[in-house]
Amino acid sequence: MKTIFYLLLTTLSFSLCAQNSAKLSGIEWQLEGKVINENYKGKDCLKTDEGVAIGKGVNFKNGTIEFNMCIQPGRGFAGIRFHGDGLADTEEFYIRKHQSGNPDAMQYTPVYNGNAGWQLYYGDGYGAAKEHVFDEWFKIKLVISGTRGEVYITDMDKPILVIHELKLGERDGKIAFYGPARFAGVKVTNLDSPELNGEFKEIVKADKEVIQKYKVSELFDMGALINENLLPANFVQKLRFKEFNTEADGLLNISQTGALGEKKNAVLLKIDITSETDLVKMMSFAFSDIAKIFVNGKAVWIGADIYRSRDYRFLGTIGYFDSVYLDLKNGKNEVIVMVAENFGGWGFKARFENLNGVELID
Repeated sequence: MKTIFYLLLTTLSFSLCAQNSAKLSGIEWQLEGKVINENYKGKDCLKTDEGVAIGKGVNFKNGTIEFNMCIQPGRGFAGIRFHGDGLADTEEFYIRKHQSGNPDAMQYTPVYNGNAGWQLYYGDGYGAAKEHVFDEWFKIKLVISGTRGEVYITDMDKPILVIHELKLGERDGKIAFYGPARFAGVKVTNLDSPELNGEFKEIVKADKEVIQKYKVSELFDMGALINENLLPANFVQKLRFKEFNTEADGLLNISQTGALGEKKNAVLLKIDITSETDLVKMMSFAFSDIAKIFVNGKAVWIGADIYRSRDYRFLGTIGYFDSVYLDLKNGKNEVIVMVAENFGGWGFKARFENLNGVELID
């Protein structure tokens, strides 16, 4: 009996090890999690229900990525990652199976430190409507050139989604597929300057009233400050800060500053303002998911926009939906914003109606 058990265990271990990689479309794929290779409806494919398949030896920067995809009805997110490592720092395009026909039936988002940012990136350039086809193979093609991209689905003449700006910039890296879906017929073509057919918008830098640089602290546990009315000076002094520029429109994707973890879900953003006199200045801002604002050490605002926290349709997407009146004193003022992440995107941006009587200090 012991011998039989040992043989069964050895066979099972060998089977599991054998599934660490698989061949598809002439490419060796590294399999992470629950991924199997099979034949489905006449096509050899990878079924990535609860895992990721990463192409070995495939390095892609500019050109085209073509593949066939098959999805089943039900809630789920399935797609492709490209550039970067294919896992934690990467560009990502995916299908929302349960949003067929809706404006967010698909999504482009960058991924920083394993955290995608769909709450920060929505609308034109990030999502598009599409009636999904279920339990049938359909073709997808990505065309990437520099910091621009296009996505074609079924119709290879007209892009369904135009990506005006790839947030990770011009870079190369791996490609990876993840489910729940099946993928087949993968073809990767590297080209220096592939032709783009879509209508692209010029990326315009925000006006000077929009804050475009923040001093960002290391990550810490939100619980340390969430109930504090006064900002403990010794707590702030112990934190290390690093300067980060925003994206062109003023958005700071905080996920790029560090990886979320146990008791690491919040940062502080420092904004230094010089005022010519005592005055009250309104600042409009956008955040995801939880924010608390201190002016010269005193808490003046707190709020949360967590996914589904208000009703089942509340997405928690970012926008200039909130404002706060800053009580500024003559001379230098320090505005500190705690921003914490829950799910779906970690970001902040802020702007003033005008800078009359004040100056933002770099």
